[in-house]
Amino acid sequence: MTEPQSPEGAAEGSGVFEAIRASEGSGIAAPLAGVLVADFSRHLPGPLAARLLADLGARVVKVEEPSAGDPVRGAPPTSRGNSALAALLLAGVESVALDLKQPSGRDVADRLIARADVLLETLRPGTFARLGWTREELQRRFPRLIVCSLSGWGQDGPAAPRAGHDLTYQAAAGLLAPIVGAPVGPQPLPAAPIADLSGAWSAVSAILAALFERERTGRGTAIDASLFDSALHSNLLGWAAEAGGAKAVGQPLALTGDLPCYGIYETADKKKVALAFLEPHFWHRFCHAAERPDLVGNHLDRGTGLRRKLERLMRQRTRAQWAELFVAHDLPAGPVLSAAEARASAQGQARGVVQTGADGLLRLAFPARFDGHRPAAAERLPVLGAATEDLLEELGAPEARQSKWRRRKAGVGARFSWKRLLRRLVP
Repeated sequence: MTEPQSPEGAAEGSGVFEAIRASEGSGIAAPLAGVLVADFSRHLPGPLAARLLADLGARVVKVEEPSAGDPVRGAPPTSRGNSALAALLLAGVESVALDLKQPSGRDVADRLIARADVLLETLRPGTFARLGWTREELQRRFPRLIVCSLSGWGQDGPAAPRAGHDLTYQAAAGLLAPIVGAPVGPQPLPAAPIADLSGAWSAVSAILAALFERERTGRGTAIDASLFDSALHSNLLGWAAEAGGAKAVGQPLALTGDLPCYGIYETADKKKVALAFLEPHFWHRFCHAAERPDLVGNHLDRGTGLRRKLERLMRQRTRAQWAELFVAHDLPAGPVLSAAEARASAQGQARGVVQTGADGLLRLAFPARFDGHRPAAAERLPVLGAATEDLLEELGAPEARQSKWRRRKAGVGARFSWKRLLRRLVP
């Protein structure tokens, strides 16, 4: 194990804001330049949080299991052995392969943690402590370190040790209640993994706040981030609706199908458009533009009568014709596009968030600009363990002087895997 950080002398964890200022004027949006993140996360939320930090200029060193690596590497679909999801989540990070169940693997990981500004882990509560890194020990040895534990249910509570996925967190947080229909047949599922996505963003927000606080106090922070907590927070419209009385499962809310003026309708060419006429002036403008002034007084009707009238009205024109009308009258409505259509749209092209990598797989650039500059979408998808040898040299680890065979036997470096090989060879 390495020596403790001192608040004054931890050169690797200090000077973050100086590094940021040094990058100013370079034309490159990298506000987290100088920040080192030791990433022990897997699956979607943790890697997304790490990737967002990397997009902002942080150096992210990802610790992966030596045989298969992060499970997202095997997520279909794939191209030339590379997962499309892995390209979105892992491009731009450095991959080191360490078996944390073996002493050598843990020793190298410990050296990395000693250098890091941020430690991100997504293991079940207690697992990281059982590997030798309790929260108290980390705070004692590395007082400037920011430790973010991103878990499904949080670090405490009766559900803390349980398994879960995005759908279960959404279900437990009340997010699915308004979209569940009759108790027969397949139920509609949410279009996006809200708990996973909001959980990643919540973790990033907490990490950024902790970095700012450390500049003032010199002390790190232990962050308990939870996908369930994020799902509860994302249900803010549900909590607001509760003020009008408890809502049952299957009871739609204003923005989940209760208001006909805010919904999705089919057009004459069997395509879909989304209407969002919550404000009276938009509803009035739409009714007159669509030559249905008789509907003006029915704006917030919740009955089926208005919905049926709108269904008949929307089937009178094609999606393109409605889109033209919406633009001409500056209405908050538009076509429901596929992912490919959204990327190819004029607005999608103008904003440049979705980009194509040299491998033909998509990349996502950071969804905000800094002084007109958007952090670039990372190009390089790291091979499992590709940065292991360089990191050993950088950390001065004794394993750097060992043969590859001996290192891998001790849990340091990627191991051969038939499954990984077949993934690259078989389309």
